[in-house]
Amino acid sequence: MKFRKVLSITLAAAMTAALVLAGCGSKPAEETADNQASAGEDKRQNTDAESADQSEQGDKNGGLPTVTFTHGYYHDESEWAAAGEMRKIYQEFADAHKDEFNFVIVADESGAEGIYNTALNDISAGEFYDIADFGGWDIVPVAANADMILDLKPYLDEDAAFKAGVGVCYDQNLTEDGKIYSVREQIEGVGFWYNQALFDKAGAVSPDQWQTWADFDAAVEKLTAAGITPFGLNAGWPTNILAAAYSQRDDASRTFYKSGRMVTSFDDPTFKETLSFIQTKALQKVDAANFGPGGDDDEQYRTDFFEGNTAMLFNGVWDAGGSVDCKAGAENIRPAVFPTNEAGKKASLLSGGTGFVVSSKLDEAQTQVCIEFIKYMTSEEIANRIISAGIGMAPSTAVDYKTLADSVDTADAKLLVQACGLCQNADYQALGWGNTFGDAEGEIQAKYAGLKDGSKTVDDVVKELDQFMEAAE
Repeated sequence: MKFRKVLSITLAAAMTAALVLAGCGSKPAEETADNQASAGEDKRQNTDAESADQSEQGDKNGGLPTVTFTHGYYHDESEWAAAGEMRKIYQEFADAHKDEFNFVIVADESGAEGIYNTALNDISAGEFYDIADFGGWDIVPVAANADMILDLKPYLDEDAAFKAGVGVCYDQNLTEDGKIYSVREQIEGVGFWYNQALFDKAGAVSPDQWQTWADFDAAVEKLTAAGITPFGLNAGWPTNILAAAYSQRDDASRTFYKSGRMVTSFDDPTFKETLSFIQTKALQKVDAANFGPGGDDDEQYRTDFFEGNTAMLFNGVWDAGGSVDCKAGAENIRPAVFPTNEAGKKASLLSGGTGFVVSSKLDEAQTQVCIEFIKYMTSEEIANRIISAGIGMAPSTAVDYKTLADSVDTADAKLLVQACGLCQNADYQALGWGNTFGDAEGEIQAKYAGLKDGSKTVDDVVKELDQFMEAAE
């Protein structure tokens, strides 16, 4: 069977997490028809008012092309500095081109989820945003099937700098029929963090020196022997990260992992080996106090790390911000990417997903405005700004991380740049667990507790997952 491709964590949620030192978000939830209709009606009412304003503005500016861009960065700058910075970036584009076209910027206070739900409703009425940022909420399958959105691939293929700017989004968002309907200016970059002082105390080799996963195992043994908890986990995000990372260990495991959305059975030796590793080398290496239930509010694994109680934290690049004034000591916090079973080769998780989506119903002039905006947002200039401002990781392959590291001042900004550079330069880069396994993600997560306490074997889990797949067909 084929699983629906969704993001396990939206970037908007992830970046909000950066501010409040939280590490996970949520997948798009199914909305009721009433909620969607209400959201769509509100959006249409706003659009009607905006259209009148735009028409008047267009008259004042000699009938210049008008495009409306909708995004979810509505937060007050004092609440979320990244939102304020993103709005400045948008406005600078509009101001720079005010004599060429009218670029109307709309911050939707329902956020990326609201934009997604409004689009679902509007598609059924034959309508779509001019251009919107969906922040990881995967509108593409529905919108593409309705022939409502623009294929960006021809524009990318004719401009090498544009293609480099979208980086991993090019291959990740390439559909089976050879189209690219969305790219992003930010991606979810995931490796992990470690506390150098605790590794030194245990006499364990630190992650920057690891050659293979055997070094991970040896380090965990040294840490536990020294009475140091190696990491915190839960029935969700951090365990998913570790499972996804271990799935990049060799050619066979990477091949199965890439087929995640198309997998017909989990009874595969590489997947079973991954589950065995998670059970015996991870889940059963921590006590119950260091294993949480999962979910958006389960942040104990992060708290323990930044308080200096655990040696490793499986979370993304944005958690550089967690090092600020932490009890573990900012000077001890280091970023790393994962080993493989190929000596010295590294792996990271890079997930782009759905971001900017353009209506296919615009005229040529309006379409060109949208393309120019996306080129601007994925340019090296904006990529550097997004990273150096601490907003997150850019997909661009054109970023010079060494130069960028020299240009930022604060310790946490330098950590973020270093973490992004490690992820971008890893030998193997894969989508995250939820992006890969789609609807099966929740089913897999539900098995972690049983694997930890021994009430479930790997074979039990595989059998139950295959039953889930059969029921979902």
